[in-house]
Amino acid sequence: MRISEGIGDEDIPGLEKILASTGYFYDFEIRTALEIAVQTVSQGMDASGYFWIRITEGEQLIGFACYGKNDFSVHSWELYWIAVHQDFRNHSYGRALLQAAEERIRQKGGKILWIETSGRPLYKPTEEFYKKNGYRLEVSLQDFYGPGDPKQIYARRL
Repeated sequence: MRISEGIGDEDIPGLEKILASTGYFYDFEIRTALEIAVQTVSQGMDASGYFWIRITEGEQLIGFACYGKNDFSVHSWELYWIAVHQDFRNHSYGRALLQAAEERIRQKGGKILWIETSGRPLYKPTEEFYKKNGYRLEVSLQDFYGPGDPKQIYARRL
C-alpha cells in the first residue's frame, strides 16, 4: 500500500471505477466527482481548492480522498469524497486515507473536519466508519436529499 498526494489525468478512469464499484453513489454524484478531478488536474490543488490523496497497491489506484478548506471559516475543512474500490474494502485503506487527510489538514492549520453523508440505510456502514474514527453526528437534516434520505453531518476536532 502506498499513499500519495495529488492526482493526474491518468487517475480519472480509476476514480470512476472506484466510485462505481461501491454501489453508493448516484450517476450525477460520480459525474460531479470527475468534474472536480478534471478541474483539479487542470488548475492544480492549491488553485482549485481541492486536495487529493490516493492510495495504490502496486500500480493500481484502489482508493482516494478529496478534501478542501471551507472558504467561510477560519479553520474548518470538509471531506468531499472518500472511497475505496469494493474489491479492497475492509482492509483499513479507508482509515489510512482518512488519517492522511486529517494530518494534512492539521499541517495547513485546520482545526475541524466536517463530513456530509446520506442517512439512507445503505450508508449505515459509512456512518459507522465515521463514528469508529472519532467523528460525531452534529446534525441530521431530514429529507434533505429526498424523502427518507437525510443529510448527516459529522465532525471531528483535529
